[in-house]
Amino acid sequence: MRVSSSRRTVRIGEFQIDACRTPEGVMQLWADDDLGLAAGLGWAHAQDRLVQMVLLRLVGQGRLGECLQANDETLAIDIWARDMGFARDVAGEVELVGEDARRFAEAYASGVNAVLARRRRPLELLLVGHRPEPWQLADVLLTIKIMTYVGLAQTQVDFEKLLVQSIRGGVPVDGLRRLLAPHLDGLDQTTVDQLRQLRWVAPLLPPSVRFATAAARASASNNWAVSARRSATGSALLASDPHMEINRLPALWYEAVLHTRDDYRIGITMPGVPGLVMGRTSRIAFSFTYGFMDMVDFFVDEVRGSAVRRGDRWVPLAVRQEQVRRKGAEPVAVTLRENDLGVLEADPRRPDLEDGLYLTRAWSAQRGGAAPSLDAISRVLRARSVVEAQAVLRSITISCNWLVADRNGNIGYQQSGRLPDRAHSGLYPVSAADEANHWRGWVDPTRLFSMLNPSDGFLATANNDLNAPGGPLAVNLPMGSYRYDRICAVLSAIDRLTVADLQRLQQDVTSPHAERFMALLDPLLPELPAAALLRDWDFRYDLQSRGATVFELVYHAILARVFGDGLFGREAWRTIVEETTTMTDYFHLFDNAILGGDPSWFGGQGRDAVLREVLEQTLAATDPETVPRWGATRRVMLTDIFFGGKLPRWLGFDYGPIELAGNRATVVQGGIFTAHGRHTTFAPSWRMVTDLGRDEAHTALAGGPTGSRFSRHRLADLGRWLAGEYKVLRG
Repeated sequence: MRVSSSRRTVRIGEFQIDACRTPEGVMQLWADDDLGLAAGLGWAHAQDRLVQMVLLRLVGQGRLGECLQANDETLAIDIWARDMGFARDVAGEVELVGEDARRFAEAYASGVNAVLARRRRPLELLLVGHRPEPWQLADVLLTIKIMTYVGLAQTQVDFEKLLVQSIRGGVPVDGLRRLLAPHLDGLDQTTVDQLRQLRWVAPLLPPSVRFATAAARASASNNWAVSARRSATGSALLASDPHMEINRLPALWYEAVLHTRDDYRIGITMPGVPGLVMGRTSRIAFSFTYGFMDMVDFFVDEVRGSAVRRGDRWVPLAVRQEQVRRKGAEPVAVTLRENDLGVLEADPRRPDLEDGLYLTRAWSAQRGGAAPSLDAISRVLRARSVVEAQAVLRSITISCNWLVADRNGNIGYQQSGRLPDRAHSGLYPVSAADEANHWRGWVDPTRLFSMLNPSDGFLATANNDLNAPGGPLAVNLPMGSYRYDRICAVLSAIDRLTVADLQRLQQDVTSPHAERFMALLDPLLPELPAAALLRDWDFRYDLQSRGATVFELVYHAILARVFGDGLFGREAWRTIVEETTTMTDYFHLFDNAILGGDPSWFGGQGRDAVLREVLEQTLAATDPETVPRWGATRRVMLTDIFFGGKLPRWLGFDYGPIELAGNRATVVQGGIFTAHGRHTTFAPSWRMVTDLGRDEAHTALAGGPTGSRFSRHRLADLGRWLAGEYKVLRG
C-alpha cells in the first residue's frame, strides 16, 4: 500500500513503534507484537481522538460539570452516570482483569500517556481549562462499560421503561399483551396494580444530553459471511456495516492498519480501548451486529425505612452519598441506593426515601462485565480459525451476533452476552419480594447460539431473532427480519459471490417492509393523483424517490390511527414516534398487528375499511406536484461532539447537510429520529468487505481518522462513503 508520508519511529517506554499514514490518512503502525501495537494505538488515539476519549471518560465518571462546564445539562448527565455507577463499578473490576489483558491495556495506556505528557492539549480542552489525568486500566474498562450500555443494553431498558410508563398511564393491558405476545402472558393484575402504585419512575435518560454524543447510540447493523464453496475466488468472504450514529464529528470508529513481525490487523478500533472491534488478520475476519439479548430486568421492590422486603425479611439498602462537583458552582449532593438485585430507582436529589413501591434496575454487566470483554479483545487477534475465534468471542459480555470467516474457507456464527438465568420472560417487572423471581446466575456461555458452515454456504445477521433452537430464551424483543430477509434473498440468488456483489448489497435500498405493506394497500388505493406515486413506486428508498416520501406519510398515518387512537392515545403516540427509539427498533411489532389481520385492532370497522379511510384522507391532502424527493427529507448535519452545534457554521466545526438514503427496513439504514432529547441517526458507520484469500480489506468510514477541526484528514473518507465507494487497506 502506498503511504502518504515516510515512516517515523516512536519510542514508548520499552516499545519501539514505526508509524505513517496511508494517503487517506489511516494510521499504520508496526511493532514486534500486540503489546507494542497496543502502545502504538494508544499513542495514535491520543493524537487523533483525545477529545473524544476524554469526553467519554468524563461522562462515565459523572464529572462533566466539574471539568468542562456547570449547567443543568451536565448536571443531569453527571447524576445519571453516578446513579448508573459506571466509575464505581470499574474501580472494583480492575482486580478481575487477567494478567495478559492487564498488560495489553497498560501498554495501551502508556501510549496515551506519552502523548498527554508531551503534546499540547487540543483546542477544546484548552478553552475549558481541563488537563486530562493519565489514562489507566480503569479508563479502558470504563469505556467498554459505557459502550456496552449506552445504545446497546439501553435499547431494552427503554422499551421496558416505556411499557411501565404505558401501564401507569392507563394503556389497556390487553392491547399490550396482544402487541407483545407471548411475552406478557405472565403479567398478572397484582403486578399491574403494583406498577400503578410506584412512587417514582426515572426518566429514560437526561432530556438534555449533548455531551453524551461521545457515547454514540447503536442498535442496528448488518453482517454476512460467505463460505469458500459459494465464493467466486474459492475463499471465504465477510461483509460488515455497523449502523451507528453518523451525524457526528469525529466519526465514532478509528480505522487502523497494524503490523506485527508475522501478521497484521486491519479494521476499526474504539478510541479509549486497545485492539480491533471489527476487522481481520491474515487468518480470520470478524464482525458483529447488536444481538438484542435481554440483559436488563426491572423488579418491583417494596421499601420500608431503608430496607427492601425479601420474603418475610427486610434487607437493608446499601446507601451512598456523593458530591457532584460543579465548576464555579456549588456541588450537588446525591443519594444513591442499591440492593442485592441492582440499583433502586429513586430521586437521587432527595436524601429521604418514602415507604412504598419502587423499581430496581438489574443489569447483568453492572458488576464484572467489562473485564471478560477486555480479555476477549486481547485474545481474539491470535485466533487461527473460526472455531478458535468462537471460543473466545462467546465470553464477551456485550450482546453481539458475531460472524467469523477464516483462511481455510470456514464461516461461523457466535452469540455473546451475559445472559441472566431467569424464570420469567424478562420483558416486564416482577416482584422482588418473591425470591423465586430473582436471577439464578448466568447462562453458561457454551449454551449460547453457535453455528459452523451451514449447508447453504452463507450466514447473515441483521438484529433479527437469533435464539438457539432448544436453548435459552436470549432475545425476547429482536428487531424485525426485513433486512435479514433481503440479505438472504440477494445472497441466495447468486451462485458464486464476489467482493463486488457484497459491496452492491451494502448499497441496497429496496424495502421488503414497503413491498409487504403495498401488497395490502394497492387494491385499496383511491383514484387520487397522489396514489399514482405509490402505484408506480419500486419500493426503493433512494435519494430521488418521491414514492418513498408518500409511502411514509401513509404508513405513519395508519400507525397513528390504529395505535394512537386505538391504544396509546394520539399525544402519547406522537411522543413514542418522535421522542423515543421504539419505532426505529421495534416497528415490526406494530406491522405484525396490522398485517396479521386481528380484527380487534380496527375497532369493529374491519381492516380494509380503516385502511381505505386513512388512504383517502392522506392522499387527498397530498399534492403530487409538491411531494419532495426522499433525500430532501433526510438531511442531517455532522455536528462536532464537543461544541454540539453551538458554534456558527462558518467556523467549520460542523459539516453538512448531507442526505441519507435508505430507511428502517432497508439494508442501508438511513434512520433519522430524536432519542432522549437528541437528534440522531442510524446509518452504516463503517463498511467493510474482505476476501480471506487476499491480504486486504475494502472499507469506507463515515468521516475520517482525526478529530481536529484543522486536520485535512477529518473528513477524508466522507465523500467516498456518501458515493458508495471503497478504499483498499492492505496488510
